[in-house]
Amino acid sequence: MKNITYLNNRFIDHSKAKISVEDRGFLFADSIYELISVHENEIIDFDQHLDRLVKSIKKIKIKYKTNKNNFKKVIKKLITVNKIVNGYIYIQITRGVAERKHEFPKTYKPTILIFTKHLNIDKKLYKKGVKVITIPDLRWLRRDIKTTSLLPNVLSKQLAIEKNAFESWLIDNGYITEGSASNAWIIKNSNTILTHPANNKILKGVTRDTLIKILKKNGFNIKEKPFNLIEAKNSKEAFLTSSTMSVLPVIKIDNYYISKGKPGDITKKIMNLYNNYINKKNSLDKELKIA
Repeated sequence: MKNITYLNNRFIDHSKAKISVEDRGFLFADSIYELISVHENEIIDFDQHLDRLVKSIKKIKIKYKTNKNNFKKVIKKLITVNKIVNGYIYIQITRGVAERKHEFPKTYKPTILIFTKHLNIDKKLYKKGVKVITIPDLRWLRRDIKTTSLLPNVLSKQLAIEKNAFESWLIDNGYITEGSASNAWIIKNSNTILTHPANNKILKGVTRDTLIKILKKNGFNIKEKPFNLIEAKNSKEAFLTSSTMSVLPVIKIDNYYISKGKPGDITKKIMNLYNNYINKKNSLDKELKIA
């Protein structure tokens, strides 16, 4: 079955999608990206992801004017032709092809890449919960930009895998910032939840922002403030969030078990609240299509 990709205004076979060896995204990671979840054929939080994409473009000064409607049309076509039921959309925008010099080229044409992938997540992860390890946060100080310069994240994730963990939580000046590919949360008591504030030290996750709104609406006390490793290990419960994983229970931090080594009742409630949001959003989108 063919897999179709969008590259620079063309829909082509994924296996034939090629970029120049002098593309600045390839040479310098001079590019930004977004990853958007697809659930039951529906795009999750499209507007929020595109808004963040635009902000990232501005922050690294790529001259490119996004058209939200055009992006949505392209994405919907890819979901249809590639028959994506549950999966994700990957968008990458680079500063284009130019001679290899560190300074920006005077003129350039950005490279636009969009592709889709099927996703089949092991449901046991949500029932059993996952282990995370903690390591120093060695990334640069503009983590708020969703750049493709991800080598520290890649190394952090790989270290977690090598230690039989799901994720690495990163520590900066004694405080947990986030995971290599997720946002970190702890539950201190029945309704107080902590997650790192959205600043230059973390990526402001779309799922993170959506969940904050859901939890506040349901009476939880959300504190966007840094927490340290001792607080994390002494927490009542813990979880992580990302576009692909949604809300995932954390039951072990390093060698310390959280919530007696199994997903806690509050985390389960939070997972249900987020799943209800996704299902309700999907139902509404389908009703609008019918109408």
